[in-house]
Amino acid sequence: MLRVLLLCVAGFGLCLGQVLKPGKCPEFTSKTDFEVQPDEEGQTCNYAEYSDNGDGTVGVHNAGLDADGTFTEIFGYVELTDVPGSLALHLDGVPFVGKYDVLETDYETYTSVYSCVDFLGLGYMDQAWVLGRHVLSEEELSLALSAFTRWGIDTSSFEYTPQTDCSGLP
Repeated sequence: MLRVLLLCVAGFGLCLGQVLKPGKCPEFTSKTDFEVQPDEEGQTCNYAEYSDNGDGTVGVHNAGLDADGTFTEIFGYVELTDVPGSLALHLDGVPFVGKYDVLETDYETYTSVYSCVDFLGLGYMDQAWVLGRHVLSEEELSLALSAFTRWGIDTSSFEYTPQTDCSGLP
């Protein structure tokens, strides 16, 4: 049921870079009762806006400032999959579909999102995001990060996306 849109990123994002790691993706279960309701590395001031497309999908607009201050953006949509809490992300110009698993959300403050791909026994590559409607307090961030550590996902290399000096945004 299309009720909750992924949390609007109004100010905060964390990302675990795409690096091939030895082993396999950690075992985890996405948030099985997740509902979607409307309402990057090296970038600053990044944000996402979501909208109800009216066809069971959610429009996505991701934007931010590159290191040199250039405004960049990309559009696409997410759709629910057969797995509760798991979303398929389609971005314009990107030839593959992203798989994003919502590990936890309070629907008000934060959403913890994870993506992991195994590479035929050669290792795995993962990404993780903490999406927030505002810059999270230490307590809120700790709660959001616990969604990853609960599944054995290493958060030590997560990077904070700065949300200051955002005057270059349209």
